[in-house]
Amino acid sequence: MQPSEIAVNTTRLVDIQSGEEAIITKVLGRGAFRKRILEMGFIQGKKIKVIKNAPLLDPIQYNILGYDISLRRSEAALIEVVTSGKAPSGQEYHGTIDEDILKQNAREKSKHIRIALVGNPNSGKTSLYNFVSGKREHVGNYSGVTVDARKSTIQKDGYSIELIDLPGTYSITEYTPEEVYVRNHIIESNPDIVINVVDGSNLERNLYLTTQLIDLNIKVIIALNMSDEMEKNGDVLDDSMLGKLLGIPIIPTVSSRGQGLDELLKKVIQVYEDKDPTVRHIHIDYGNVIEKSIRRIQLFLKENRSLADKYSTRYLAIKLIEKDTICREIVQKLPNAGLILAAAQEEINHLENEYLENS
Repeated sequence: MQPSEIAVNTTRLVDIQSGEEAIITKVLGRGAFRKRILEMGFIQGKKIKVIKNAPLLDPIQYNILGYDISLRRSEAALIEVVTSGKAPSGQEYHGTIDEDILKQNAREKSKHIRIALVGNPNSGKTSLYNFVSGKREHVGNYSGVTVDARKSTIQKDGYSIELIDLPGTYSITEYTPEEVYVRNHIIESNPDIVINVVDGSNLERNLYLTTQLIDLNIKVIIALNMSDEMEKNGDVLDDSMLGKLLGIPIIPTVSSRGQGLDELLKKVIQVYEDKDPTVRHIHIDYGNVIEKSIRRIQLFLKENRSLADKYSTRYLAIKLIEKDTICREIVQKLPNAGLILAAAQEEINHLENEYLENS
């Protein structure tokens, strides 16, 4: 059997057994975790070998770039790799598989970009999805037209781009099923990029959702939709400056006519390749009093190192102050849950007294 006939499996680094080798295809995760992992050499196309991997025990020891390094299981779970597997017939291949074959496959896998489309109802998100994907789906002028996620895959400049159209929502709190669905998808499915479709004629309302995406510390691009309506109304927006302030690239679009969508997809590739200078993480400043409360809760959250691999501790702290029950359930599973929840309640009481609000 020839090496080219060998099946190649895509999996997560945490699932590789001791002594096995793999080629890295992609690093998932967000913020400081992803930056640190990349700086350590865990980049696309590099070979990695498992030295010690005891089931359910941390950490796991690897060899990459000629040196040994240890990762927690929660960290290794956010690194995609390819390994040699069984032939299609089910028979094992007992020869040596050319490393170039695996590297080629890793390059192909790394050319797959997963995008989540989010936006307020009536922002033009579904029109954008329909135009880019070639779909022709119903668009209505009412909330909840998108009742489930829809998915399409397109090809652009050598990349396979998977578009996931999520339900329209005004925020990602926990007040409606749509909000919970969108938030869970972003956190659990780890899309490479979130495209936030914003109605340019109603920026104040639409940017509330944008601020919540910023708190999640993920890669975001804004499609500033209905930009033609802004011009008709005589409104002028320096989208480049706004993008720099938010740390988010902004592309003006008119999704119903397809304007700006090619530029949007090119920006997706640029951001995915970490080549856009606009992208940076900022903190929405909620004022000295609230910021002090956020920082105090964060101190307790950060004691759980594996938590920060998946969640922004700042985001969790904010949601705990907002009495978000889903985030409380996440925290309740932590070893120091009692301390975290007690601190959160103390800060809630303090803020309610400060701003004269009742529970």
